[in-house]
Amino acid sequence: MSDTITIARPYAKAVFYHALAEKQLAAWSTILLNLAQTVQNKDAEQFICNPATTTELQTKLMLAVCAKISGASDMKDVEHFIGLLAANRRLLVLPDIYAQYEALRAEQEKTMTASVSSFKALTQAQQKQLINSLSLRLQREVTLDVSIDESLLGGAIIRAGDLVIDGSVRGKLNKLSSNLAA
Repeated sequence: MSDTITIARPYAKAVFYHALAEKQLAAWSTILLNLAQTVQNKDAEQFICNPATTTELQTKLMLAVCAKISGASDMKDVEHFIGLLAANRRLLVLPDIYAQYEALRAEQEKTMTASVSSFKALTQAQQKQLINSLSLRLQREVTLDVSIDESLLGGAIIRAGDLVIDGSVRGKLNKLSSNLAA
């Protein structure tokens, strides 16, 4: 996995800087998402891995996916990018390219998605307060991805990038038990 991340990094940076220069960050995000989802399809993966398929056929397959996507100002750029990946046998790295591109885009736009695991559903007021607090602390525009986890017994666990805040009852009980055992 780390090998594919290393391979994907220069491609993601190149696409990001191109999209930034062309003011097409959102369009390229959509394109890369669709391409990444395509190569994760079992049939497409088998087609790409088949040694009998040419880079031209692989490029045509991927361009057929992009043909229906609106927002791409110049499909020639997309065609060149896909052709380069196909020629270098890097099409299967597209999910990692997409992930790294999104990280670069979030850094540029100063946005972040925080994952919140809560014992019960958060009210709109709680979500708004949490967004405001995290935005202030992280100096970014924060959106929440809220999930329910009843095993927490109460409270919530917040994950935003490298930051983890464990405000769950289970976390507090575990901390208390380790303090008492010491």
